[in-house]
Amino acid sequence: MMISLVLVESALQLVPESIRGHPQIKRFAAKRGKDPGEVLLDRTFHHSSMISLARAGYPIEKMGRPDIVHNALLQVLETPLNWEGFLQVFVHTQDDYVISVNSKIRLPKNYIRFVGLIEQLFDQRRVPSDGGSLLEMRKSTLPQLIKKVIPDRIVGFSIIGKPEFLRVVTESVCRFKRPMVFIGAFPKGHFTDQTQQLADEMYRIDREGLDSSIVAGRFVYDCEACLGVVNNRIRIRGAQDE
Repeated sequence: MMISLVLVESALQLVPESIRGHPQIKRFAAKRGKDPGEVLLDRTFHHSSMISLARAGYPIEKMGRPDIVHNALLQVLETPLNWEGFLQVFVHTQDDYVISVNSKIRLPKNYIRFVGLIEQLFDQRRVPSDGGSLLEMRKSTLPQLIKKVIPDRIVGFSIIGKPEFLRVVTESVCRFKRPMVFIGAFPKGHFTDQTQQLADEMYRIDREGLDSSIVAGRFVYDCEACLGVVNNRIRIRGAQDE
């Protein structure tokens, strides 16, 4: 089987054109030796300028958090499920770009290096630019990604979904050959109505909203248990001696 894990509506975008002339943005970009349109929007550094986005109608409560994507990717890529070829990972952004993540990538654990890598990706659309790419970006909506992957089941995790134990959800997902899983990668709010309508089922696995990295990591771990991945990678001494 192959599980497509999609970080959906990710708060991963370049600084919007409407605030690239803001003094805060210009100073930040100059310190990094870049043009304002070449840097990622990050609430930690751009909070004041993002207030202007709110006035223009942007959903700033869901924007400017590249760290959410970074943490979630670290949770799922360095795992036996990925190493054994059961996982393909995509990042869908709020601006409708899709990043395809090669399972062989060793993602930088340092956040600053990760930001630099993603800014390079926005510029070149693939990293590395020559040879086999580890990251590849293209303009794509979620429906277009679904049409390409052709999943036989789509499950989403959301605080407004049906309450269910994660292990039960995982066991259900693992019965399909090409399931797709939506995990939101934004700080606040919910999936858009359009995204919710794409999922066959939506589940919440706690009464509180959990961080994307927590949901992703627990889901991957439960998939490994459900599919017997760990049993195939180690030999327990007691079982070996029986």
